[in-house]
Amino acid sequence: EKIDALISAHTHSLVDTYVRGFPVVQARSGGQAVAVVDIPLSTDGRPSGQAVAEIRPVSVAETAAHQGVDSIVRRATARVAAIVRRRYGTLAVTLTRTGSQYPLGNLVADAQRWAAKGDIAIMNNHGIRTSLPAGDVTYGTLYEVQPFANTLYSLRMTGAQVRQYLEKLLGGDEIPVHVSGITIGYNPDKPKGERILSLRLPEGRTLVDDAIYNVIVNNFMGTGGSNMGPPEGTHITPLDIVDLDALTGYVRTLPSPIAPPTENRIFIAQ
Repeated sequence: EKIDALISAHTHSLVDTYVRGFPVVQARSGGQAVAVVDIPLSTDGRPSGQAVAEIRPVSVAETAAHQGVDSIVRRATARVAAIVRRRYGTLAVTLTRTGSQYPLGNLVADAQRWAAKGDIAIMNNHGIRTSLPAGDVTYGTLYEVQPFANTLYSLRMTGAQVRQYLEKLLGGDEIPVHVSGITIGYNPDKPKGERILSLRLPEGRTLVDDAIYNVIVNNFMGTGGSNMGPPEGTHITPLDIVDLDALTGYVRTLPSPIAPPTENRIFIAQ
């Protein structure tokens, strides 16, 4: 079909261009801008001319709040304030999302394995949305880390399937996940499907091909988001556990100041 305009999203980018005569736009993220697209219409409501578009920056400092909207926001903020400020512990240092492997990712994976009583947990990096600041760890700061209310899934699979799944996840140019309950040595220079050189479970145990393992992921991964679905033949069970509840519950059990898990669980091996 003929395209009149294309509005893109999800990459949090500024997109403001024309392709083959039609506008393609994306208004950054977080309310920094708005995209305005004008499509001329004929009397019967059909597009009748060239669409035009522009990105208009939004400066909060220079924009007066709309009284009606501001009133709604203030009331909603007041109603959830006690929940947002609920304290679960303290952090001496900020846990940042730096690189592909970082302590915050380990912490999230540990929380999911703990909450679902799994043998192994795997957490997709893109589901960790921001850093966790030093100071009080509250419901509000943890919510910003995991705001999607994803639920956890149990994947029961053999050790051979676990290896197959991890080979798939590590088949790209970067490490897209964090893990708990397992350490992985791999060589990214080897062919896809042959990159994993070692898999270690707690207490130095090795993965057994015909043993059954309970692997915990979120529903985004469990249902195949970003091509991260499990191998065919995996027994998949949705769990009634929200990822944020897993994180808040786990953090509550840790002594403060919280000692983040700093070890590299996925590392390059030769």
